[in-house]
Amino acid sequence: MKINPHADSSHGLKEFIVNNYRIKKEHHTSKWAGGETTELYIYPEDTQYKKGDFLFRISSATVEIEESAFTPLPGVDRILMVLDGQMKLEHENHHTKLLADLDSDHFSGEWTTLSKGKCTDFNLMCKSGSKGNVKGFNLIENAEQQIDMDGKINFIFLYKGSIEINGHRLSDGDMLIVDSPSLNNTITANQESKFVMVNIMHV
Repeated sequence: MKINPHADSSHGLKEFIVNNYRIKKEHHTSKWAGGETTELYIYPEDTQYKKGDFLFRISSATVEIEESAFTPLPGVDRILMVLDGQMKLEHENHHTKLLADLDSDHFSGEWTTLSKGKCTDFNLMCKSGSKGNVKGFNLIENAEQQIDMDGKINFIFLYKGSIEINGHRLSDGDMLIVDSPSLNNTITANQESKFVMVNIMHV
């Protein structure tokens, strides 16, 4: 088994390459007005969220205030999923949706959006023709889950717990990156676990 650890000194990120699977173990966290946000992955990897030159971005955030307005993001297609807690999203002149554990909402970053409720969320932002999907899973200890990572680039983010996929173990906060389709995978939970799969279909 070949393991190649390396770091990106500009962000303090560390990942391990294990038999063509990349396991990213450290992420950049920053403050926002209502909590903290953690960038889990951005593509291309040399782009920056603040510059807006990315094609897609995966992140997680804590919402520690009861009500907040989303920053307008013209040209960005968004999927937001709740990992813990509850959130109500109100999109002005569009729909309203109440999100509980692993519920998600798909909406335009151009919309005027208000959120109500405290939670931890998971976000996929796509732009310039990129498209992806998000699916969440809760597994009890020793449970198995079959998944197809059928995107051009695929991700497994372990929010909490411990899981194994094809012999690779993920711990709390780890991100597995698979740069090609991978079908008929079995995920085994070593303990009660919650994870999110992202498949980027077009980029």
